[in-house]
Order: sequence, then structure tokens, then C-alpha cells
Amino acid sequence: MPGSSGKVEQLSEDRSQPSPRRRRDSGATKERILAAALEEFTARGFAGARVDSVAARAEVNIRSLYQHFNNKEQLYEAVFGDSFLKRHTKVLTAIDAFAAGRATGGDLLRSVHHSLAESLAFVRLVTWDALSVDMDAPGTDVVASEVRAGMYAEEIRLVKKAQKAGVLPSGLDADLLLVAVMGLAIYPSALRPLTQLITGQSPESPEFRRRYDSFLDDLGDALLGTPRSEPVSADGSTQGSAPQNQRTLRQAARAVARAGLVTAFGHCSTRLDGSSFLITPSMPLGQISHEPGIMMPVTGELPENVAGEARIHQAIYRERGDVNAIVRVLPPAVETLSALGRTARPLDRNGAYFAPGPPLWSDPRLVRDDDSAAGVARALGQHSAVVLRGNGAVVVGESLQRAVVLAQFLEDASARDLAVRAGDVPPIELTAEEAAARAVWTGGIEERMWSYMTYNDPENE
Repeated sequence: MPGSSGKVEQLSEDRSQPSPRRRRDSGATKERILAAALEEFTARGFAGARVDSVAARAEVNIRSLYQHFNNKEQLYEAVFGDSFLKRHTKVLTAIDAFAAGRATGGDLLRSVHHSLAESLAFVRLVTWDALSVDMDAPGTDVVASEVRAGMYAEEIRLVKKAQKAGVLPSGLDADLLLVAVMGLAIYPSALRPLTQLITGQSPESPEFRRRYDSFLDDLGDALLGTPRSEPVSADGSTQGSAPQNQRTLRQAARAVARAGLVTAFGHCSTRLDGSSFLITPSMPLGQISHEPGIMMPVTGELPENVAGEARIHQAIYRERGDVNAIVRVLPPAVETLSALGRTARPLDRNGAYFAPGPPLWSDPRLVRDDDSAAGVARALGQHSAVVLRGNGAVVVGESLQRAVVLAQFLEDASARDLAVRAGDVPPIELTAEEAAARAVWTGGIEERMWSYMTYNDPENE
């Protein structure tokens, strides 16, 4: 029985029966077994499931199944862990997008609902397991507990990140908030008879799905205070842009100014959706108080009150769908190094994030036409930054927080490179493997740096 300390059921059935269709690809065979086992366990539960039925469903013989899984409990653990990871990886993506301001509250609830409830087999598997486990029995453990605990911990971390960013209420317990969101997502499918009794519709029907999606959109936006952005107006006004996007943009602007990464010039932006983004007003970033950002089209003419270099942002957003934020900075060490025709080498922890080194755009003129902006975007490629010779740098990220942190890392790496160049001993550059191992974001690196760079910001909650 899953989650218990009872005797393990060995796969001792006859392993001599031939497989209807053998495949050499062990990975593909294992996937077939997992898919067949999911069907068997969701149809009969752990106790009623039979491994010979799994083998028949997967069209393999028992011997082949036994090569991948030693017993029924191990097979069940693998099925549950595999199904859980596939569903909750999507949940992580949804929470991360919301925490970064790329999605509304409605988007979040709807995405989690689809991730957890789109597969009725997964819903049944979770329900079977919940009903069959006695957590009060000695020695009981939750199936796939290590996988699930790690994923839940990451989801709670992202919920806390959203709370810190001001897009989720900070007074609510993050773990209970996650439980509530998952409850909204899975309840209709997990308790199908009750859902049908209450609503008069089957949870699998197209009519109910449309109703529930619309309901989750409205509920999420009402509870979490994140209304959808309105279309960009002709004058570039900001009506309809989500409040948390505006606040984070102002915090980012003040952070890069406080760090000395900009002077009277420089700008930051954050993507709103596939066709628009929010950019700081044309003023010194350090002087921004409560001035709203300006909504911009990804494709189209610039409003009159926007700096010409906003074309760089347009070009990059068109070229890089993974980029959700851009900071245009003028760091002194970056500019000094670029005057030598060089960019920061991967010499330390900061340089590792740009290995083997950010590309250099050699034209020192301001980028104020579409062709030059497109050239900068092409030069950036898949890198996190592009250095403009004698003219600062453009740094990108999947969030404003990360783009700001990377801008600081780029300046620190450039200062280190300049210091090393003043010596007589050649530096030891990080290898590609060393740089990849060091350029990580686990352990709260981004969050701690963002907290450091926005310390005492007037809009911190």
C-alpha cells in the first residue's frame, strides 16, 4: 500500500511471456510503462492494480518491466513522481510569471487549474492516494515525498516572492495561500459528483470549462488586485497598466541610480504582454518619485514624450520572447573597459553570468533609429547584456529584478577586469564549465541582491 511500511509486493509474475512489440529505446519503453501504470493505478488504485496488467497495457513483457522497476511500490512511486513533476512544473511557471508581473491574478488561478486538472488521470491518482494513506499510522510516509516536498518548497518561495513584490497580500501565510490556490484548481475535478450536483454541469464539459475559466479570471483579478492592461493609447498614457508593474519599475529606476549605474540618462522597461511594455519617463531615474511609466508598443511609432533609444527596447522585445525586462545603464567601469574595445571576462562570480563575455557594439553613437536598434538586438543575441562602446550597456532579464541585479554584476565584473589588467600577471579565466556552475540563481541570489539594492526604497512594503 502506498505511503505505508507494509510488505513490498515483488514483481514475481511470469517474466517469460514475449512482448508484442519490442523497442530498443529503453527510455521510450520506460515512458510507455509509466503511461500504462498511470492508467492502471488510476483505474484500480494501488491495492487493486496488477503489474501484469501494466505490462499488457504497455505492450512489454514482465521481464522488461522488471528491468526498470523492482516492485509495485517502486513503480507506483515513479508514476506518482513523474505525473507530479509534469503538472507542478507548470504551476511553478504560472506562479513565477505572476510574481514577476507578467501575468494577472486571473491568469494565475486559471493556469494552476489547467495544470492540475486538465488530466483526469492525474486527479484520480492524487485522490486515490489521499484516500488510501493513513498518516496517523506509524512509519507512514507520503508517496514521492522528496520530489513533492522540494517542489512545494519552491512554490512557497515564489509565493513569498510575489508577496514581497506587492502582488500578493503579505499578511497571508504563504503555505496556506498555496493550499487555497491548489484547492480552487483541483476541487471541481476531484469531487466531480458534488460539482455536478451544485452546478448542474459536468466538470469535463466544454460549458463548465468556459464558465470556470471565466470565473477564475474574475476571481483572481478581484482578490489579487491585478486588472489586465488596456491597449496602448495613442499618446502612450499608462491607464490600465498593473499597479505592481508601475511600482517595480520605479523601484528598479531608483535602484540603478542609487548604485551609480546611471547618471541623468538611462531607462528601464518591463514587458506587459506580447505587444506592449512599460518604460520609465524621460527624466533622471534617481529623481523618479511616483511618476508613472509610459506604455509603449513593441511594434510601432514612439510617443513624443519617450526617448529615442526606446527603440532598443522595442527591437529586443521583438527579437527575444524570453526577455521581460531591460535596463539601459551607463556604468563607469563598463564604459572604461569598452574604450579599450573590451568587455568583462569571466574572472569571478559576477563575470560568470556573462561568460565568455558580453558582446560589444562598436558604434559609439546614440541608438536613435530602427536600423541601429535592430543591430544592437542582433549583437545581444542570446546573451544577458551587450556593451555599447563608450556608451554604457543594455542588460536584459526574465524580470526587472534580475535585469537590475545583472546590471550590477556587469559593473562589478568590469571593475574587476580593469583592476586585473593593471597588473603584470595574466588572469585565470573561468572555464566554460566553471562559469556555468557558478552562474546560478538558487539560494535566493536574485532576491538578496534585489533586497540589497532597494533597501530603504520609499515604496518597499
